[in-house]
Amino acid sequence: MPSYQNIGIVHNGELAEAEDLAKVLTIEYAQGRKFWLATPGDLSEHGEQLAKSDLIITIGGDGTILRGAHAASARAIPVLGVNMGRVGFMSDVEAKDAVADVGWYLDGNARIERRFMLSATVSGDDTQPILALNDVTVARGAVLRVIEVSTVVDGVHLATYRGDGVVVSTATGSTGYSLSLGGPVMDPTSQDFLVKPIATHMSQFGGAILQASSTVELTVQLYEDATLNADGFIDRALHAGQTVTLTQAGNYASFLRRKPAADFWGDLSRRLGLRKGSIKSS
Repeated sequence: MPSYQNIGIVHNGELAEAEDLAKVLTIEYAQGRKFWLATPGDLSEHGEQLAKSDLIITIGGDGTILRGAHAASARAIPVLGVNMGRVGFMSDVEAKDAVADVGWYLDGNARIERRFMLSATVSGDDTQPILALNDVTVARGAVLRVIEVSTVVDGVHLATYRGDGVVVSTATGSTGYSLSLGGPVMDPTSQDFLVKPIATHMSQFGGAILQASSTVELTVQLYEDATLNADGFIDRALHAGQTVTLTQAGNYASFLRRKPAADFWGDLSRRLGLRKGSIKSS
């Protein structure tokens, strides 16, 4: 594997310690390499530097790594996540270990893991498809009232959910919002994706895992407006009758990984406190 010489570091702009760590890394690994720094908020201003980069390092929580991964995936640049958040399922390095460990990745020792993304288009909207690494949610808008979302899979009506909305999650996103809703965790490299209702009324149906070739259509019904949200930072207003069409169109983000792929499950149980002996008695 080639080593990395042109590196962007995207750090959480609200955490002074994230910026401090970014600066320390640029000093520690300066020899033979070029670094540039950005926050998620000003990342769009660094298009020229992104185009010349061969690696993006993110320092922060899930929001930071998602912003960095969106920018990197459009240019086929791998991402190394340094975790300063609480759980950090997408990250590979803890902040306390970053100064010592990042060099191993920069020298080209890590494997590259692909995480597949969803593509969403909105009827009546001629803008570019919306990509999501974690999930796309169609949920109620500002009015605190239930909405109805018709859910069609491959041309077949699956359900009309009446509640707070519907989340469509990638395998990566199965450890995020979907998990908090009681959904299953999927193998992170899977191209399959998950449809999960949010706080549905009068329904015990827990959702469905769909194969990679499937197409999902979510249509907002009745007279209520709704909101489309992708990965927590991309928002679109939806009106009654509009349809969001979702596919797994082959888009992906790449991450540097140190451990074998199977270690994901051990890390999952550790992060969630599921291992025997990891749950402390009161």
